[in-house]
Amino acid sequence: MHTTAERAVGDLVRRTMRRDRLPGVSVAVLEDDSITFADGFGSRDLAGNRPATPDTLYGIGSVTKSVTALAVVQLQESGMLSVEDPVSEHLDVDLPDDSAEPVRLRHLLTHSSGYPSLGVSEALIARRLRRGTDTLALSDEADFHAHLAGAADERAAAPGERFAYCNSGYTLLGEVIEACTGKPFDEYVTSHVFDPLGMERATFDDTEFAMDDDHMTQYLHEEGDLVAASLPVRERSRAAGGILTSVRELADYLRLHLNGGVVDGDRLLSESSVDALHEGRVDTPSGPYGFGWRTREACGRDLVGHSGSIAVSSAYVGFSPAEGIGIAVAANASPEYPLAHLGMGVFAAVLGEDPEEAVPFFERRARFDRLSGEYASYRGIKRAVVARDGGTLRLDLGGALGGTGTALIPDEDGNQYEFHALDDAGNREPVEFRVDDGDDVDLLYDRWHFHKVADGVPDLD
Repeated sequence: MHTTAERAVGDLVRRTMRRDRLPGVSVAVLEDDSITFADGFGSRDLAGNRPATPDTLYGIGSVTKSVTALAVVQLQESGMLSVEDPVSEHLDVDLPDDSAEPVRLRHLLTHSSGYPSLGVSEALIARRLRRGTDTLALSDEADFHAHLAGAADERAAAPGERFAYCNSGYTLLGEVIEACTGKPFDEYVTSHVFDPLGMERATFDDTEFAMDDDHMTQYLHEEGDLVAASLPVRERSRAAGGILTSVRELADYLRLHLNGGVVDGDRLLSESSVDALHEGRVDTPSGPYGFGWRTREACGRDLVGHSGSIAVSSAYVGFSPAEGIGIAVAANASPEYPLAHLGMGVFAAVLGEDPEEAVPFFERRARFDRLSGEYASYRGIKRAVVARDGGTLRLDLGGALGGTGTALIPDEDGNQYEFHALDDAGNREPVEFRVDDGDDVDLLYDRWHFHKVADGVPDLD
């Protein structure tokens, strides 16, 4: 990787860490089957100010799903199962059978079983972090199966008809792997994925993690502060999000996918099976989803990847088949967005492009930053504040006679500085920002012509 690209990656990561309060971030870049960049930024532990490194162990959350899918396809190659098998052929679980199409393994792999999220991972993470006090029974397999059986009426569609991200489907896949192999899920993955790939430190075990000399301290965002937290390891969710590993090992894992199933001359999976993992099968708002992988467009290329979060740690892995580039990113806290966006920013920097221009997330963030702030009308009689509100902006009016607030909905034709608000009758009210080449920003809304007078979001009361 060129020095310019390395500097761009460092600049992007440090800006993101500062803005989103990420104590430590590690990044690895794979190019042409070699790791060309591996570095850590910030602290893996704030109290001791110990640096993050490419070998720091993180909780990678749902990035684990691609490994679970790989294990399922390995077993298909060995003839122990088929992704077309109904789940009931392998597990004694109470799944609805009132549809002409049973829930098959491929439906679990693609989050198209018809079930919405059943909240198991969220409940268990909250419980381990001592942020949840419910007594929902989720301690063993019987509890989980009862929770699943009770959710029959929660189904949103017949199998195969609708994408709805469901961690419980991957928990079932882990049970299928155990039923077919007679081994615990973590033991199978260690011997058939980690060991062949040389991922010697990858683990599901929090004791092994804690004994490692280079592991993260995980942090929870809580009321505007960072709080050191316990590691929310969940036995029931190992197959959905339980792996603990480093970005360097994740880069080695990506070699398998970029090389069609071959690593260091050894074939772990057929090329057709690897392709089957990546193939988009179900449409989602951010790109087609396959077996534990989602394809997004980044810098005009397909970037196949997956992000993950366990509330106190987050990660992303992605690769571009066309460019032969793989990206692995991990952090010891979780921002409000998937770490896929940071991964796409790193990918843009590796290609020599400016992330704030090439990646919609960063372009939108920079634009909204410029528009956000305090505004005043002629001689300051009326005031307004524009602030980011999720994926759009919010306008709040203030002054001697009070004011109102409204969401600003982006222009459907893609005009970057044009929005609209909805009045009480549902009518569209145009909202226009006028931005010059300097720092001046004007806002036209209703009867008012506002001028931006300060950055930040003050209180209008």
